[in-house]
Amino acid sequence: MSDYRFVKIDTASIMFSALSSKKWGRTFRFAAVLKDEVDPDILKNAAEDLRPFFPCMYSSLRKGFFWNYQELTDELPEIRQEWARPLLPITKRNDSKPDFRLVYLKNRLAIECSHSLGDGKGVMIYFKRLLERYTDLKNGETKAFSSSVTAEERSANAFSDYFVKGGEKAKDTLKKAYHFSEKYEDDYLKLIFAMMPAEEIKSRAHQHAMTVTEYLSCVLILGVIRAAKKPIKEPVTIAVPVNLRRFFETHSARNFTVQTHITFEPDGRQDITLDEICEKTRNELKSQLKRDELQKTLNKFGSLAANPVLKIVPNVIKLPALRKIQKNTHNKFTTIFTNYGECVLDEKLSENVKRLEFINGDTRNYGLAVTCSCISYNGMLSLCFSMANRDTSFATECIRILTENGTKVRVESTDGNGE
Repeated sequence: MSDYRFVKIDTASIMFSALSSKKWGRTFRFAAVLKDEVDPDILKNAAEDLRPFFPCMYSSLRKGFFWNYQELTDELPEIRQEWARPLLPITKRNDSKPDFRLVYLKNRLAIECSHSLGDGKGVMIYFKRLLERYTDLKNGETKAFSSSVTAEERSANAFSDYFVKGGEKAKDTLKKAYHFSEKYEDDYLKLIFAMMPAEEIKSRAHQHAMTVTEYLSCVLILGVIRAAKKPIKEPVTIAVPVNLRRFFETHSARNFTVQTHITFEPDGRQDITLDEICEKTRNELKSQLKRDELQKTLNKFGSLAANPVLKIVPNVIKLPALRKIQKNTHNKFTTIFTNYGECVLDEKLSENVKRLEFINGDTRNYGLAVTCSCISYNGMLSLCFSMANRDTSFATECIRILTENGTKVRVESTDGNGE
């Protein structure tokens, strides 16, 4: 690209960008532990080769008069050795670099990305291609990078493509949920990884006639109840983002998820068992995972961007209203749990990638004290708890519940401040 280009942000990014500031931005991370140490020069060449095929990844958030927008650039992302805590904020910036970075330390390579650019499934499409290209170049590949999917297809706004104007919209029936105390530390992040055999968790889930996502959500609900150490009268609600690509065909690497949920009402009881939670919530998520129901949710959020009045309201007036909508939404969730699912790499790449990690990111401006995420790869499920304070009771209780039910769990943790 010889000149900058500008694109509309997608429907989900409208909300993510409303919360972004000079100090904070919604960011998440994928990391791959490789067989050999990362070569930064080869990594830079790989990132350069992918740029023409993922133009919306190579963009940064800008504030417009009516709407925020993305400015596409021919700059490469920040590529650096990791010297501070993971997931330093990607915030509103004055340079022209894209809103993601590539960081490495020895044989670990990670992508940290603003949620304004894309969701986990979309960014993983890019990250997998980056790993493939990096591996090829490291092995002496000289053939130019190519893709069967066009840049336009990768940059599609799938929300807009599938929004039905005037279509039936979902109704919000959730109540205000229980929340952990939000005693955050400035620029502090703690990560706890619970590593366990993927087949063991799948077996436990199937014993309850549940998916892995449903079963782990029940573990999280019981973990909340135990960690509270007091009777909970409010509902415990786990927000579960759903990848809409499963239901609506698209090659887009941008945002294309909506929130579903699993809710359990403790009613002040502290003697609740995992079996009881599984029994009460079984099929709750399944009932939401139907194309017609997801279409209603898609229409609900799409109507926000299509609202003719909002279109002409200046951003300075619109942004506070959008932030209030976000706050009200997150008041109805106790935590977010994102399950990427099983990540499959081709044989050549899997020989070079020993482990994958997924971190849902810092949500201190979301009003959520902790988020959870997991990814399965090479027979191992990695469940991550991300928090902006030192209280580990929720993660500790969840891990205890898993081990009580016969799952072998290996725990790793890291914490620290930023710059």
